Amino acid sequence: MPKTHIDKVYPKSDVHPMILNFQNGYATEQFEVDKCNLFSNEKNGLKCVTAELNDMLYAGEEEKEDLGKTFILAKNRVTGKVRLIEVGSALLKPILKVDNDTPQVLETSHLELSRKFGSKKQKQQMEQREKLKVNVETVTEQMQNVTQAISEDKLDLSSYNKSDSDDFYIPPIDRTADKPENVYDIDKILTEDQYEKIYSELEEKDYAAEYTPFIKSIATGKKLSNRQTVLAVYANSLLKYSVTMAKEVSKKNFVACTHSPTLNNIIQANFSVMTNGKRTRPTPYKDKALCHAIVFALLINNLKFNLEMLCEDAKITAATAAMKIRVTGASVVSLGSKKAVQLKLPLNTKSGFRRRSARF
Repeated sequence: MPKTHIDKVYPKSDVHPMILNFQNGYATEQFEVDKCNLFSNEKNGLKCVTAELNDMLYAGEEEKEDLGKTFILAKNRVTGKVRLIEVGSALLKPILKVDNDTPQVLETSHLELSRKFGSKKQKQQMEQREKLKVNVETVTEQMQNVTQAISEDKLDLSSYNKSDSDDFYIPPIDRTADKPENVYDIDKILTEDQYEKIYSELEEKDYAAEYTPFIKSIATGKKLSNRQTVLAVYANSLLKYSVTMAKEVSKKNFVACTHSPTLNNIIQANFSVMTNGKRTRPTPYKDKALCHAIVFALLINNLKFNLEMLCEDAKITAATAAMKIRVTGASVVSLGSKKAVQLKLPLNTKSGFRRRSARF
């Protein structure tokens, strides 16, 4: 058998031979193409072939050959030299020219055939498809009716929208005070009537039994004034409120303070909002409750308390607590091996971050 010598290999170029296959048949010796065009896809660089045969348009894109290459062998009968020519391959599929209404007709015909002559599984599939069909006009009309019934709650968001101000999260503050005890005025947190009414509601009730470990550590074993007692219950309620699940807060029967209806109403009014007739507690209001509790704890414990106990009750890390504490103007200081929160001058105004929203 004579040896074959490969004279030259021709790789693919901008224009190269193509091996074409038809999806619905095979080419014979009598095969003739009326018109054939070669296009290049600018997105992926592949060739696209179109051919017209028997008034039918065929088209197909060159198949990718990631794992191998296809060559055709061309032999010169005189010299015996052989050349390898790299080619591409494409599968031509018929392109149906139909009107816009034809797909619906074809789909309906297919449904009827499947319903009458299909297997049990096909019939079940057809039934499921019909159930999933949606009348677009009906849905559009329903959505219009729903949007017309929606009303927007108008709230006083003047303080809430001050995303760059810390005043939203804390009680009234005097940042120009010359003494730490003058930074927060206990008389400006609640009115005189509110203090008296809340304290009268707390009398003869065992409110201290519901103190959290943190509030118990700073409120028991010392003589508190009537207003400090009110603030202790206030801070205790806010700490519990800040760790309560949002879905519990939204319930109609939710109570923030069980011992004082007046204090409960104050918390509901100042630390939650009404949305579509439902009371909710957005994240900024949760942070506001915790910051107020920190300030009240400072006021009833000589402007200082233990950081670790606060973190345990509030269920937050020391780093997160430090951000809330900074907003109040207080600082985290070291007392031996422990960390404490202290309100001192100058006020802590350093911020290691830039708040982009009302959350922090």
